[in-house]
Amino acid sequence: MRRLILLCVCLLVGFSSASSLLAQEPVQPDVRFGLVLVPPRSPWPERAVAAGAGSDRYQLNWWDVEPEPGWLNWTIPDQEIAALRAAGMEVTVLLHAPPAWAREPGYQWVPRNLDSPWSAPENVWGRFVFQVARRYRGQVRYYEIFNEPDLPEYWDGSPAQYARLLAVAYQAIKAADPDAQVVMAGMAHWANPRFAEQVLQALRDMPSAAEHGYFFDVAAWHWYSRVDLLYERVRWARDLLARYGMGDKPIWINETNLPVWGDGPGPQVPTKGFGTPEEQAAFIVQAFANAFAAGAERVFVFRLNDGFMNQTFGLMRNDGAPRPAYLAYRTAARWLGHARFVTRQVYPNGVVTVFRRPTGERVSVVWNTTETWTTFELSAVADEALLVTPDGSTVQLVADGGVYRFELPPGRREILPDGQHVLVVGGMPVFVVERDMTPPQVEVIPLPLLSAEENITLQWRAVTPSGTPVDRYEVEIRVDDGPWQPWVTVEEPSVTLAGEMGHRYAFRVRAVDVNGLRSPWPPDDQPMAETVVGGAVTGRLVTLFDEPLVHERVCVADRCTVTDSAGFFRIEGLPPGRFRVSVLGWDVRDIAEVRAGEETVLPAVRPGRPPGWLRNSEFDDTRGWVAVPREGVRIVRGSTSFARLTAGAQVAQVVELPDKGQPTLWLRYRTNGVGLEVRLIGLGKGRQDRTLFFDRDTLGQWREVAFDMSAWAGARFLLVVRASGLEGTLDLDTVWLGDPPQRQGIFLPLIMSSTP
Repeated sequence: MRRLILLCVCLLVGFSSASSLLAQEPVQPDVRFGLVLVPPRSPWPERAVAAGAGSDRYQLNWWDVEPEPGWLNWTIPDQEIAALRAAGMEVTVLLHAPPAWAREPGYQWVPRNLDSPWSAPENVWGRFVFQVARRYRGQVRYYEIFNEPDLPEYWDGSPAQYARLLAVAYQAIKAADPDAQVVMAGMAHWANPRFAEQVLQALRDMPSAAEHGYFFDVAAWHWYSRVDLLYERVRWARDLLARYGMGDKPIWINETNLPVWGDGPGPQVPTKGFGTPEEQAAFIVQAFANAFAAGAERVFVFRLNDGFMNQTFGLMRNDGAPRPAYLAYRTAARWLGHARFVTRQVYPNGVVTVFRRPTGERVSVVWNTTETWTTFELSAVADEALLVTPDGSTVQLVADGGVYRFELPPGRREILPDGQHVLVVGGMPVFVVERDMTPPQVEVIPLPLLSAEENITLQWRAVTPSGTPVDRYEVEIRVDDGPWQPWVTVEEPSVTLAGEMGHRYAFRVRAVDVNGLRSPWPPDDQPMAETVVGGAVTGRLVTLFDEPLVHERVCVADRCTVTDSAGFFRIEGLPPGRFRVSVLGWDVRDIAEVRAGEETVLPAVRPGRPPGWLRNSEFDDTRGWVAVPREGVRIVRGSTSFARLTAGAQVAQVVELPDKGQPTLWLRYRTNGVGLEVRLIGLGKGRQDRTLFFDRDTLGQWREVAFDMSAWAGARFLLVVRASGLEGTLDLDTVWLGDPPQRQGIFLPLIMSSTP
């Protein structure tokens, strides 16, 4: 009978009328619950707010406002933004669509003159964005810069060009409204998975990037059609941002939904990537629960009505009739609005996400992840609970043996091309609402990423929705990569650790009330606060040619790491002092000045030798030279040793000539399928690059060539010898620099170079 009741309730979701909807208890809107493109005319904003939506993603097209240079018409956006705000919605403005006159030649979406300073008259994008932010100061707090630039439909520039577009917009907006926040465009991801990371790389490499918050305040993604993505990919996004030093940025999901088949435009039969109206309703609830559990700050559903699209995304039909998903959105906002996430647990037959409301209720959102009906047992923290279905209907539950038992309908899975079975959407979820007997919650005050003091003071506060007094606090500690260990039990919300320089300390705290109820530990062994005592050194390891050196072992003091795919490294937990930076297998002479609690940045660390005279090494080894790549150069031994370079390889050495004498550069070489290229790169002002000599196809015969270097007297430069070509080898024997020696058998004439 219980199964039948719940099944009937789930089926009734699709038959709720607008009149019964309006009769339900009002929902307090929450800006974390958003919608996309709410029609800015009555009754749509009012219906959005009635569902609990507190924010709207509104698109402002540049070509609509300024179709001709300097001719701006704000009438429509003024009216529409005012209408949305009057209904009670916060407006996030999506800036997009440059007019034809403002585009870079050859592009549809890239504004011209982006490389100029943002405030320069010729930077038309910076000027327009400044005018928008100045006009709506006090009305609009968030500005999103373009939409899905990882899709060619919305952006035809490179990731670096988008990064520049974002940086210009950021500076213009902050100049017009320092309190405004800039949202990086929501990424579609799957068509170009590396686009977002390439944008982050470009932002990080910009001058003054860290000083300007890397030119954005919020990161955003779009996740559709599989409900687990809203948990997995938010955590993935957090890791991605953290790798680039931006891990504290809020993450928004500013588009999500499961489009409907068989009700409106689009497919009329079951289709991959679509669902029934009831599955859409289930998706909406599970999307909010998963996203907030993963740490997303806001979630925007696309969209309130169907609009003029050829697919059915609307929570309501265009005639205003609500679909089950509208009621599900409303119920989710009713019970999860203004609530804090507590924990998420995955069971063999379902998922449970737990939230705590400021009014004291504990709300568990539960759904079935199998393809059959299942009896679910949920641990109880009270004697009774209210079970709420997505349409707002309620059933009273009574705990039996410390658990609630109820039946849940099946979910739906599909098979990916690789054969993996994935959950598209779980079965129709339920909200289990309990009162009282709620364990306390602990909020720890964040610690600095780097601590200058060895004594670490940890502080926190307890939230007790049930009103039950806290008896004590249990604190656990993790040192470096060790396990969690019980540390202290205290009665006050503060404790001090006598730490040691060079160690990482992580903490977690739970409160125990007088009834013995304990607050849960964070999921996945996550710390609640973490710090490293000492300083940090970050930098980039590059060759003398400014090419990244990847996967190289870098050490400072007694701590080491490996450079990433762009040559970057970070070493933390260092004691104060001056330390030499060492790289395994390379000669590095950089010194890092480390200060406790601070990060020392070494923009470019270049292995090499100090300036000096070249000598005829006979290449017994390659000391004195930098070879790139190292595996492209080897020493051939025999009666006379020489260096053999494969195609594309090069060797280089820094040379500083005296300002007197008549030095001559001698080279002895032979080529087989490749060319010999000799270059001089000036290391003074301007870093001039000049090809001194090129030769190829000596047919395996040794040749010698000499250059008069008098014109370079007193200069400091990089001498580069390269095997130019796609296949073959260059053998290099004598490389000698000094006063002219007495040599015989020079097969090429003496080359006299005039100017550097």
